[in-house]
Amino acid sequence: MAATVHVTPLNDLIDHDTDSEEPTCICGPQTVPVEVGGLVAWAYVHASLDGREFTEEVA
Repeated sequence: MAATVHVTPLNDLIDHDTDSEEPTCICGPQTVPVEVGGLVAWAYVHASLDGREFTEEVA
């Protein structure tokens, strides 16, 4: 059995689709497997539509 979690940007230009068990959001989320205690959880990492990834610095 696998669990699914969505990681979305806050205060983006759109509301991201997080109701689905599939990555169907318009932003084209990246699917990333994450192992937690022997269970594989699928993380759908949503991209912002305002482009903040290109201007933010990693701390």
